This record gives sequence, C-alpha cells and structure tokens, in this order.
Amino acid sequence: MGRVSSLVEYCLLSILIVYSLKVGIVQGQTHQWITTYTPCSKPCGGGIQTLVKECFTVEFEPKPAFKQYCQGLVVIQPLTKACNTQSCELCERTLTTLSGIVTSPYYPEKFTLPRYCAVHIELPEANRRVVLAFSEFSLDGLELEQGLTAEDVCICGTICLLHDPNFDKIREELCGTKPPFVWVSQSNQLDVEFITERHDIFNRFHANYTAITTSASGCTQFIDTEVDGPNGFLTSLNFPNHYENNLHCEYIIQADPVHRLILFVESFQLEPGNPKTNCNTDHLKISDLYTWRNDVYCGTQHSFAWVSDSNGVWLVFHTNHEFVYEGFLIAYEVIDRDYYPLVFTTFPGEFQTPGYPWAYPAFTKFEYLIHAKPSEVVVITFNDFHLEAAHTTEEEEIALCEKLGFVENDTLDTCLEMIENGDLCGRSRSCYIPCTEETAQDFIEILDVYYSEISMYCGYLPTFSWVSKGNEVLLRFYSDENEDFKGFSASYRAIERRPPSEWELVFRAASGRERNAASKWLDESRGYNEGAKAAKSVTVGSLQTYKNRIVNEWENIGVRKVKIELYKSGNVLSAFIFEGIESSNLTDWFECENLIYAPYSNLYNCTDLVFKIDEEGFEIANELGSNGDNCTDADGLVWLDLQDVPDGSYTTCSYENAAATTTRFFYSTLPEGTPTNTGTGMEYADVFTIWIQRDCDQHLIMNPSEPKFVESEDYGFANYPHFEYCDMYFTTDPLQHITFNFKDFIMQTDCELQRDYVVIEDVTSEYSDLFCGKQSDVEWTTTANNAILRFRTDASINYAGFQAEVVALSRNTEDCSSLLRSSFGNLTNLDYPDSPQYIRPQGCSTLVHAPPADRVVFSFNKFSFDFDIGPEFVIVDNFGNDLLVPLSGHLYPFSWTSASNELALWYYPQPYKSYLIYRSSYRRLVQPLPAGCLEFYDAEFSGFFDWPLLAMPTGSQNCFTIIRTHPVLNRRVTVTFSNLVLQLQECDAYLQVQDSTTSRNDKYCTTAQVSFTWTSDTNEAIIKFYHGPLPALHQVEAEYRSLQRVDPQWYQVFTEDSGHFWSPNYPNLYPNDIPVAEYLFHANAFQLVLIVFTDFGVEGPDVNGTCRNDYVRLYDLLDQRKDNYCNDQPPFGWCSSGNEALVSLIVDKTAQKRGFYANYAFLPRPDPAACGGLFNSDSGEFSSPNYPRAYGNNQLCVYVFQVSSDKRITLQFDQLVTQPDVKCEKDHLEVQDKITGRKNVYCGTVGVPLTWTSQGNVIVMTFISDLTDSAYSGFTGSYTISDREDTQTCIEEFMAQSGTIKSPRFPSDYYNNANCRYEITVDEGFAIQLTFVEFNLEPVNPTTTSCDFDYVEILDGNDVSQDKLCGSRGPFERRIISNKVTLIFSSDFISFYKGFVVNYEQVSLTTPPPSCDQVFTGTSGVFTSPNYPGNYPDNTECRIEINVADTLRVKITFTDFSLEGYPNCPYDYVKVTDIEEGIMEKYCGRIDGPIEWRSESHNVLVLFHSDDRTPSSGFTAIYETEPIPVGALSLSGCESGSLVETSAQFGQLISPNYPRPYSLNQNCLVRITLRPDKACLITFTEFALEAHPKCAYDYVELTSFPDGASERFCGTPFVPFTWRSTGNICEVHFNSDAFVPSQGYRGSFEAVEAVGRITVAPTTEAPTASECNQELSHKSGTFTTPNYPAKYPLNAKCSTRIRVPEGFLIQVTFRQFDVEDEPNCNWDYVEIVDNGAGGVKTKRFCGNFQQSFTHTSLSNDIEVKLVSDNYESKTGYFASYKAVSNIVNIG
Repeated sequence: MGRVSSLVEYCLLSILIVYSLKVGIVQGQTHQWITTYTPCSKPCGGGIQTLVKECFTVEFEPKPAFKQYCQGLVVIQPLTKACNTQSCELCERTLTTLSGIVTSPYYPEKFTLPRYCAVHIELPEANRRVVLAFSEFSLDGLELEQGLTAEDVCICGTICLLHDPNFDKIREELCGTKPPFVWVSQSNQLDVEFITERHDIFNRFHANYTAITTSASGCTQFIDTEVDGPNGFLTSLNFPNHYENNLHCEYIIQADPVHRLILFVESFQLEPGNPKTNCNTDHLKISDLYTWRNDVYCGTQHSFAWVSDSNGVWLVFHTNHEFVYEGFLIAYEVIDRDYYPLVFTTFPGEFQTPGYPWAYPAFTKFEYLIHAKPSEVVVITFNDFHLEAAHTTEEEEIALCEKLGFVENDTLDTCLEMIENGDLCGRSRSCYIPCTEETAQDFIEILDVYYSEISMYCGYLPTFSWVSKGNEVLLRFYSDENEDFKGFSASYRAIERRPPSEWELVFRAASGRERNAASKWLDESRGYNEGAKAAKSVTVGSLQTYKNRIVNEWENIGVRKVKIELYKSGNVLSAFIFEGIESSNLTDWFECENLIYAPYSNLYNCTDLVFKIDEEGFEIANELGSNGDNCTDADGLVWLDLQDVPDGSYTTCSYENAAATTTRFFYSTLPEGTPTNTGTGMEYADVFTIWIQRDCDQHLIMNPSEPKFVESEDYGFANYPHFEYCDMYFTTDPLQHITFNFKDFIMQTDCELQRDYVVIEDVTSEYSDLFCGKQSDVEWTTTANNAILRFRTDASINYAGFQAEVVALSRNTEDCSSLLRSSFGNLTNLDYPDSPQYIRPQGCSTLVHAPPADRVVFSFNKFSFDFDIGPEFVIVDNFGNDLLVPLSGHLYPFSWTSASNELALWYYPQPYKSYLIYRSSYRRLVQPLPAGCLEFYDAEFSGFFDWPLLAMPTGSQNCFTIIRTHPVLNRRVTVTFSNLVLQLQECDAYLQVQDSTTSRNDKYCTTAQVSFTWTSDTNEAIIKFYHGPLPALHQVEAEYRSLQRVDPQWYQVFTEDSGHFWSPNYPNLYPNDIPVAEYLFHANAFQLVLIVFTDFGVEGPDVNGTCRNDYVRLYDLLDQRKDNYCNDQPPFGWCSSGNEALVSLIVDKTAQKRGFYANYAFLPRPDPAACGGLFNSDSGEFSSPNYPRAYGNNQLCVYVFQVSSDKRITLQFDQLVTQPDVKCEKDHLEVQDKITGRKNVYCGTVGVPLTWTSQGNVIVMTFISDLTDSAYSGFTGSYTISDREDTQTCIEEFMAQSGTIKSPRFPSDYYNNANCRYEITVDEGFAIQLTFVEFNLEPVNPTTTSCDFDYVEILDGNDVSQDKLCGSRGPFERRIISNKVTLIFSSDFISFYKGFVVNYEQVSLTTPPPSCDQVFTGTSGVFTSPNYPGNYPDNTECRIEINVADTLRVKITFTDFSLEGYPNCPYDYVKVTDIEEGIMEKYCGRIDGPIEWRSESHNVLVLFHSDDRTPSSGFTAIYETEPIPVGALSLSGCESGSLVETSAQFGQLISPNYPRPYSLNQNCLVRITLRPDKACLITFTEFALEAHPKCAYDYVELTSFPDGASERFCGTPFVPFTWRSTGNICEVHFNSDAFVPSQGYRGSFEAVEAVGRITVAPTTEAPTASECNQELSHKSGTFTTPNYPAKYPLNAKCSTRIRVPEGFLIQVTFRQFDVEDEPNCNWDYVEIVDNGAGGVKTKRFCGNFQQSFTHTSLSNDIEVKLVSDNYESKTGYFASYKAVSNIVNIG
C-alpha cells in the first residue's frame, strides 16, 4: 500500500536479520557451509527467495573461510523458493463503508502466512470518527532471539499497529492477548497494520468498526488515559457556572485495552426531564463504545458511579433552547480488568458462580457488574454460599472446635480431622473463619464503586446480604486449584435512597470593608447574619458576612460534601469541593485527601499541599508557596488565598499588597496555579463562600456485642424537626444478626396517612414494619446481617422522637432455627413427633416477630422434656420480668405472652441425654393502645388490680392485663371481679377475659353489681379493657389467685346453660391411676350453677368418717366454699353462690367404684339486694318482695334452697296471693324439686297453710310478676328439713299437648331402687298416643316369664293397667283412649340398664289408628311394619313418605329387619327411593345389625310390600335429617393463606384441588370451634395420600383441644372411617412435601354430643372377613388372608367368594400385598376367578407390592384364591371390594 511506517520497516528488517543468520548448515571435518535465503522479492502476490552460501571454519567460534575449502561439501537445499504467495488484496485494503470487519489473514485460523498486512479505513464523511471494536485479539509475539529483549517483543514481534494518519501522535502498538476492547480515531481515517515474524504460532484478531458523529460545534474532548494520565475531570461548559443553550458536546475517554473506566459523577444538575422518555430536555448520555450499553441522565442526581464494560466511553451532552443549570462534574479513573464482565442492569435478578450448583472450576477469575440508577443502591443476597474456607493455623482450628463444643480429647481430634477434610463447615455454618488477603484461598471481592470500599467473603456462610452505598457494584470471584466447592447463588435488587441534598450556604464574606473573614469562620461562639443569604447578589463595598450557627456543631449535622466558591459579578470564578468527614475541627475538612475537585490540572492527584486556616487567612498552596513572608521561591505555587489584614499589616507577596487594608479573596487563573514569587495570574474575587451538602443518613458497621444508640435529631432536648428524611443502614458480618431495642418511641399517630413514621426493613428477607404514634417495648430482629431504618416526618405536628439500642448478636444458623413473622402458625421440636435425633452445636431457636404494636403468644398443647445433664428449654422474653423462662418436665398445655413484640424459644438437643417433644402454636395479641397499657401479674402470689388509668383519658383504647403462673407449676388462674361499672351502653365499652391456650372467652358489656369469677383452663388469662369511643369513668375491682390443675385428659369445661357429665368410664368402674378428674362449670355473671347427681357411688369415708380416700369435691369459686362427698349417695343437688363451680373427683390407688352421673343447669342468681336468695341453713323464712305490701310489677325472684345430701326440704306457705289467672301465665310462683323434676305452679289465692315437700335436697322457687296488675301481697312462708328416704323417687306431671319422658339419667343407665311416676294429662275429649323411641330394661323373670324386676307399667285415666313392659325392643307405639295416663317406672336393687325414651302426643278420639300409609315432615321419626313386633299381614302394601325441608336430606336406620328372603327380593320387600334423585335400594330377608340408607334430597318414599304367604316380624326404622352436604362449607384450609377457621356445625373437608391431585408443598389448616358441649365427628369417604410408616411425608393430622390429642393418617386406609374429638375445638392439618402428589381426600365434619375421651374408629361397611374359606355378599367390604397381619398358614388353599347384586361388577383393591415371591409365581400366589364370566382367571400375583392395585371383574361373582406351599409364608394381603356399575359411558 506504500505507507509502511518506520516502525514496520524497522521490525521487518530485524526479522530478516534474525532469520538470515542461520538457515542451514552443511558441515565437513574442518569447514562448513552456512546457508541463508534472501528476503522475498515481493510482500504479496508471489515472490522468490534465493539461496546464499558462505564458508566458515568448524570450531567453537566459526570464522569466515575461502569458498574453496567448502567445495567438497554438497548442499541439497534448492537454489530458489516461492514466498508470499497470498493475494495482495488479503492484506492491502482500503475500506470506505460506515461499518465493516477487520481481521487477521485467514481468520479464524490461528496462523498467518504473510509477515505484513495493512488496512486503511477512510469514512466518506469528514465529521465522523472510527470506532474499532476488537472482539478477539491474541498475538503470541516474537520468540526472544539474539539482540532482542523482552521489551522488543511487542515492538518487533507479532504486532498490530493502530494509527490515525491525520494525528501523528494518535497511535497504538498492540501485541499479546487482550480482552475485548475498542480504539477510537480522532478523524475519519484509521490505519491498521499487522506484522508477524512466523506463521506457525497463534496469531489472530477480529474487529468490527463503526462510525460515530463528531460534534459540529467544536464542543468536543478526546482523552487518551495513556497520554493524558489515568485520572482526571470532565465538566460541562462553564462549570460550575450555568452551561449554555443549544449545546451538543462530546467526550471520548479511551484507556489501555487491559483497563476499564470508572466515571465518578460528583455533581449533576441539568434541566428536569422524564427519564422514561430518554430525558427529552437537557441530558447527558453515557455509552460504552464496545457493548454500546448506555444510560441517559437529566434533572438533579445523586453522586454516582458508572463503570464501563470495556476500555472506551463516549459521553454526549445535549441542551435545548430553554433553561440552563449548573451542569455536571465527572471524575474518571482507570482500573484493571481481566475480561468482559457479566453486566446486570435490570432488577431484580440472579447470578451464580460458573457451574453452580456443581463445583466451580479451578483458577477462575470472574466479574459481575451490577448497575442501578443514581437514585438507588444495590442489595445483594447470597442465598447459598459455599467457597473454600480461609487458611487457618492450628491454634485457630483448636479455638474454633472449642467454640463449637468439641472440648473433650476424642471429640476435639474428630473436629480437627473434619476441618482437615473440609467436612466441618458442611455441618455447621457457625465455623466461619474470617477472610483476609493473607488467608483467603477462594473468595469474592465486592467493590462499592463510587465509595471505593471493598468487602471480602469466603468459606461456608448462611444466607446473608450486602448493601452498597452507591449505585454500582463490581463483584470479583477468584478460585485456586481446588475444585471441591459448590460456589454461590445470589439475587440482587435495587432500593431507593433519599433524594439528593441541596447545597446549603453556611459562610459568605464580601470584600471591601471586611477585615476578619477567617476569624469569623473559626469563631465557635456564634453565627453571623450581616447581610442577605444570596451569595451571588452580594457586591463589594459593604459589610456582608453570613455564618450559619450550625457550623459550630459541624460533627453532628451529617455533612457529606463541602464546597468553596469565589464569585465576581454573580459568576463563579473558582471552586474547590471536599468530601465530608466526621471531625469537630473545622480545619480538618480542608485536607488534601478529602479534595474531590479543583479546576487545576496539577491538583487531580492531590499531594503535598498545604491547607492553612488561621486568624490571618485561608490558603491553599504547596509547601514552598505557603512560607508566610517568603514569596521569592520560584517553585512556590498558590491556588487560593483568603487574606485577612490583622493590625493593618501585609505580607511581602506582591499580589497581597491589595489586602493591605481590607480582606481580599485571591485565586489563580493559571491551569497549574500561580507562582508566589511573581503573582502572575493571581486575581481576586468579590465574594468568598463555603457551602455544604448534608443529610441525616448513617451507615453503621455493627461489631458483635458492641451496641450503638441511634435516635431522632434533637432527641432528649427538643422535638424532632419537620421534613426529616433519614435512612440509617446497619450492617454486620454474615454470622451476626441485628436487634433493635427501642427504649422510647413517640411520634405523630395515624400510620395509614404516613405522616411521621419509622420503617425498619430486614434487607435479606425484604420484610418491613411501619410504625408511628407511641410505642412501648419494641424489639426488632433481622434474619441476617443487614437492616435499614427509615425515618420520615412531614410539616405538621412533631414529637420527642425515638431512641434505640442496636446490637449485633450471633446468628443461630442451625437447620432447626428460624425467625417467623406470620400472624399465626405451629411450632414443634426437631424430628417431631420423635425426640431430636442429632445434636446441634448452637442449639435450636425459634423467634416469632409481630408488628411493633402487637405481642406474641406461645400456646403449647404438648410439652415433655426430661434431661440428665445440660441446659434447659427456655422461652426468651427480652422485655419481660422473666427474661428467661426455663421449662422442663411433663407440662400441661400452657401459654406465654410476650412483654414486647418478639418472643423466642431455645433448646439444646442432646440425643441419648435428654428426651424432648413439644408442639406449640403461636399467634399475635392485638396491640395495646396506648402502647404502655399492658400489665403482667404472677398469680402464684395473689393480688389485686383495677381498671387501667391509662385507658381513661381519650377513649377507644385497648388495655391488657395478663395474669399467669409459671408453666412448670401446672396451675390455673382465677379472677374475682367486683363492682364492675361500665358507663357506655351497647358494648361501646367492655371487659373481655380469655384463656390464652384454649381461647375460651367472655365479654362483659353491662354493669355487674354482683361479684363474679372467671377461671382459666390453663396457666394464663388475658383481660382486655376496651374503654370505648368516648371519655368515661369505668371501674372494676379484681382479685386474682391460682389453683392447681389436673391432667387435661381428665378435665372438661361446661359453658352451655345445661347438660350432663359423668365420672371416667361411667357406669363402669372409674380408673384408680388418675389422681384427679375435674369439671369446670362457667356461667355468666348473673347466673349460679346447679348440679344434680342422679347416681353417686365412690369409695366410702375413713374410720373417722372423713372423705379422704376417693371423694368428690364441689368448689364454689366465688365464696371458696368446698364440700366433699363420698360413699353411695341418693340423688342430690348442690348450688354455687356465684357463677362458677369446680367439681373434682379425687381418687387414690386402691378401691374402684362406679362413680357418678350428674346433670347441671345455670340458673338466675338470686339478688339479695332485691329479692330471692340462697338458703342453706336447716330452717328459715322467705317472702315475696315488699311483703306484706304489694310485690310490684316486673319482678323476677329466685329462691334456692339447698341442704345436705341426706335431707329433704319442706316448704310451708302461710299466705300465697297473686294476680288471678286461670293458666298461671301472668303473676305466678313456680316450685320445683331439682332432684326429681317435680314442679308446681301457683297463682291467684291459694289455700293456706300449703305444704310442699321435696324428694331431694334442692328446691328452686321462682316468682314472676308481669307489667299488669300487681296490687297483691304475694307470699310468705318458712322451710324446714328432714331425713330423706332411701328409695330413688321421681314424680313428674306433664300437662302439655305433647312431650318427651326419659328414664332417670338417660342415656346413661338408670339407678337401682327407682320408683318413678309420670302423670300425663291432655285436654278432655282427646286420647294419648305413646311412642317408645328407645326401650331397654332388665329382661323378664325367666321363672315366671313376667316383668318382675325392672318395668314400665301403663295406667289409664282410671289407674287401670294397660300394659306392663320390660326387656329390650325396638320402637313401638301405644294408644290410650283417655286424656290421662300414668307411667310407673320401677327398678330393683340389682341390675340396671339404659332405660327408655317415650314421646307422647294428644290425638283425637275419632282419629282411627295409624294407617299403613304415613307421611312424615318432621326432622325425625319412627315407623314400623304393621303389627310390629308381631308378624305383618299378608298382601299388604304400605307407603311411608318422608318430605322434609329442602335444605335437609334423610338418613334411615332399620334397627330390626326380618322379611321373607329370596334373591332379587321378588316377594316380600322394602324398597327405599330418593324421589328427586331416582336413587333406589331394595331389601328383603333377615339382616343382622342396623341398615343405614341416606338420600341425596329431601323427599323419600319407603314402600313395604308383602305377598300372600310367609309373613315375618317385619321391621322397625328410625329416620333423622341432616344438612345436605352440597350446600355446606367445603374447606381445605388453604383458601386464605394457610388457616381457615369456622364455627359451622357441619361441612365438607377436601384436599386442595380435589378431586384433582393436590399440589406439592401444601400446608393447610382448618380449625373448627363448636359449642363447649359438642365434639367434632369427622368422616372421610375418600382418602389417598402418599404412604409412609410414620406418615412423615404427606399426611392429615387431626387434633383435639384443649388436651392436644392428635392422630395422623396417610396412605390409602379403607374408607369410610371416622374420628371424634374430645373437646369442642379440633384442627384438620394437611401437609404435603416436595415429592409424590396423590389424589387427596374428601370428608365431612359435624357437631355431635361430647362423650368423653378421643376415639378413633375407622369403620367398614361390613366386618373384615379373614377366614380361609368365606363368602361375602355385601355391596362393599374388606377381607384378608388368614391370620393377617401375621403370616398366612403353609399348604393353604383358601377361597374368598364375593357376590353382589346383578347389574354390578366387583372392584377389588389390594391395599397391602406380601406373598412369597417367585418369578413365575409357582410357590405361593393369589389369583382371581371370574365365576360369572365362565371361570376366566387372572394372572397369578406374588411378591411384595409397595403400591395398592385394583382389579375389576367381568361379572357379579368372583373368587379370590390363595395357594401356599410348605415352605415360607408372608403376611398376605389386605383387600377391599365394592360393587360398581356395569354401565360404561361412551363419549
């Protein structure tokens, strides 16, 4: 091409010299030929080289010789050879397009034939530049030969020369291997010259070039850092004065290819614009010239960094014709780079080490650049971090092992061995060894680019975070030769930081009359305000000094930057910017290392400067320029000199003469400062100013156990300022976490409006809380090592603020530890339901965090901790009176409420040394308001409290009083409330009491003048005082104490108005291994408790007649009266004086008796201050209100007479006069014997004396007057007592038109020696229909065949016996043709049975007996076949129609069924049909056991048909109704997160997605809360979950409360099966893990009567058949091999034949299958024979099946055969079958 440069020529010549020295040698004995070739005749296009021979001697240093000495030596090399055969166009090219490609010859081949190539790029337009981007560059260079040094390699080896021909100085010589880089020309031309010395080494490069436009305005700057230095500044035009309009400026910065550039944007203020539209106003665009990644900025920005991807950056600054601003100041510098990094600019995102999660490669260097907006900082969270640990010394390893608990010699050796093998950190993340440059092996290095701060991490770390201060982060990863580590996986995100602060003027002085500007600056006693603050408007000639008072508190005001500016005529002449530091000495700010910017080139790298501030002035100079009076040194330089004139004197520096009489502000106008000896270039300004940028942000490094205190501004002195915007960043090392303890917190309320507030964010988990107002005892703990506190205020009200202690504490990184922030959840021990199996060196901890205003409640329903040695289980309550609550032993369910918003537990698992199982739930307690309105009392020591004073001033307050005992004491709390006065109505104010564990609670909304009690079920009661919306004076007086508790399985609580209860196992003997069984009765404040024991038999008293062995204690919790009863007692009653009673059965370990059966009722409490009363003395008097005066209207008076159990009461009325009323529905007196139930009602004028004697020991007399005439005197009388008879008497009268009569104690067995009379009277002219629903008495006397023992006798109105009944029978009816009937029930002294229930109804005498056809519309009923239990008649057809409400369905139970039998039931039968759904079932024959049938709708027809022969006894049936499930709740527990609570009485339970398979990782909870006398009955009709022997994978766990009894189900158990809770609260917890989903489950729940302890009873439609040969005919059932689950017999040939009705097939499912295995199943096997399909056989089955499998028959008749040989046997099989439809749906 003719433009070979001198360098190229020199290199080519050098190569020729080197390679012409020795081309070949032909050697003889004394002489030798040395041959070479001449240079190629052409550089390209084909040339030749000619052989040249020279003769030399053969010796150590050869010498030239005459050619004739070598003539005999034969040279075999050719005389000529071809060279440079490549086309000239390959190397000599000119490119003129705007873009293209430049490569080494033959690219991508690694070798090149030519030794020289040149490419000339010339763009067609002169206003463009060439950007050449090398994507690959690898030139091996020249091997070192004679005369060449290492420095010559890039000069004369394989090189690439880049040269702008229009600028001789713009050239670059490149060799070696480079990362991707760019090279930019200054003109539109570029030469690329390439030279290589040989072709067989690695040489290649590839580059793309493109064109960029050069600014036509001339506002262009090109910086080559290799020429202009590695750092410097860029500024907008005129900076720091305003830039101009209509600018288009370009700045190109180019570094060496092995470097990248960092731009530090120190100041940025342009016209505001919208970044979303690329800032279409004034803007600055920054681009990387290789990747073309770019960002556009406008408006005002934070100081920020911008890191290039390559070595070249292009900045374009554009302004429009409108507003102008200060512009920008950008510093740049170069840093090393190894290669092109991974760049992340979209948020959020993730990144990992190479190869993650497998081991990363050895000798890796990798970079990640994360680039956020200037208004953001970067958060990196390392979710998994496992690098090689730092190198350690032996002493460090021993210290680490001891820290982790390996202290004994053998365990210490094990620990050291684990460290050596790299195993220790894999087991415990607490083994972190700090990572330093000296110890690190593999590590990451995180550079916060703008602040140049580096963090280093290595080893095995738990999840942790890192937060930048600036917007850009460069992360470098390094590894050594070890490849055994996983690496890391990280996520990143950006968070907003506070808006940039404005520059604030703090000092200004104007020249002219000012004489002591520097002195005023240094004056710490005051501020100055001698003129306007507008610095630019100040002129010369008047005293214009200003100093803000805050300067005197310099170290406390958060200064980030300081700026000195000098003005003249409103323009900035010179400026110096310094970084702020923490110092109380003002002169420390102006130090060389703090200088950010100065407009002088020789200050870019500030060294050896003098910043002098004293009373005489302020000076920036070098050492020689600051020598005071000596200004003669030629090397002295000065840049700024604020010269004061003390005492009118001046220095010898010539330029300072102008300051002889007044202060002058001198500055240098020269680029490198003014020489002090000449003063050349020194000018002075009119105004000298100092500005600051400040904020209240803080970045605090937390060292372990070194607390720091943070607070709002002016805390402790004044209220916080308005418009505060403070961000406080807290960080510690990855093995620590951070805890905030707020000692004081008071701010403006109403957090929803976000006026004044604090937000704390846990950076790692991204969880945050916002709180405001007044808070008390706030604790806030992070999961990991970073937190942010944001403090904001507005312009309205301000308060005292906050102060918090912040401390870094060690993290517990064990896998059994967690921090929970959900509002509720469950906690269990490690390896639950087993005790922990493995040790955890740090123990196991769980911390539960609630929002700052709330409290946390732990409720344990299971706890057992036994240990030999070691620490206890503790609850950690940091703000509580008990900081640590140690727990051990077997504890009853208990709760603990935190004093703050966080509560933790910790335990140390020690397998083989301790046994620990616990299960707990946690929840939040709604916030106290005001925050401090929370009190705790220890009920172990009785005490008093009243209505909290804090609740009174403002209204709408929640105050809490928490009364508790230590859990290990197993005690409960009793509170007695007196004088409760509530001033507001309709529950606008109330008092609420709740048991923390069982959640039983009561709300009191009305004033209660009577005292009442509230007793907890467990150890803690929470009392809430809600003050209401208006100020009012409420009051209460309360006393608390504690009582001993019993085992929860022997404890029940009753809150319904009436019910019954019994001793354990009643009527069987109660167990003697329980110390106490308790029954708590809790009525409302205005009721008392009446208990009637209808049967009572416990061990008798001791020799002193004291109930000391087994006895029943009745405890009145209000007056604390205790009565003990033992031995056999007749039915008796007991009344409390207050609203609560506690019944305890206390037994020893000796005798056992049948116990007791009792009824209870809550009755209105007598009000001694009004009328009525409790009478328990042996005699006394009573009267109506105001007697003998008129008793008055609207009276309700209750008189309770209670005497000892062996006494009865006689009432004698001396006068009884009330308002006349035939039916006694107005004013009346009701007298009732509460033992027998006998009752009389009196009204009008009653003849006296009237005597009324009870059979029992309790009478309740109730007097009621209405609102009408009450001018009557009422009654007066007296009572006495007498001994009771032994006979159990019960006399009752029934006068209603219908009713129900039950035998005593029904449904429990009646007592012996009963003599009961039930008199029924209905209206005259009517008959009485008796329907015996249940009847079970002692059978007939076998000798006389008569009812001689226990019986019911029916007497008509003339006392003539109509029937005498005994034994057991199904439902039956009797009609009495009279309006009166008497039932006599008698029992003897021996046996007792369940008894009877009879319904009576008034019917017309003219109504014929019930016909065969019947219609029922009630919710239950009984029907029978005609003449039942006698034989039904022939040729009969009866239609029984049941039509109930359309929301109900019908359940029919045939309790006895005996009809003529025959296949398909053609003769006598019962056909039951669901009329709406068309579902039908037909029955005949004799069927043992009950038959149940359910409809799907509300309308059912039962058709009974008999033919003309073979009658039988027929049937009796009961029907009941139940809600149609379709309309019921259908719950999975995952509908709203992970908990659904309901109080519905019935509903459906389904797994998530049912009937589709449930999802993985589900955790669903349904909590069902019923009335206290109810229990949950749960029935599963479909059930298929992943199987596991301990149900550890997927499971349904059913739990009953309050005792916490639970059971898990999984796999595919036979359905249906049922489960019944012991209490009124139950939970259905469904859990699935991350593997193997299954079909799920479907079931239902319903409320049933509570009957005692938990019973889990899976049911089947028929008993499981397990004989060797058997026949099954039910429509479904189960069967097994003989002896299952033990082994089946040898030599067995067993057959199970199954037949179902015609029209059905049989589906058999083998749920468990284990038969001796053999490949062809020739030893033991199972096969199925389809009898109804011609004897078709299945294949043989043998082996062990892990999953269930199903076979469906071809007919309705099959045989399942088992054959075994005489050797090994297995457990066999468990199988179920059911009849399925043989109809196949098509399509």
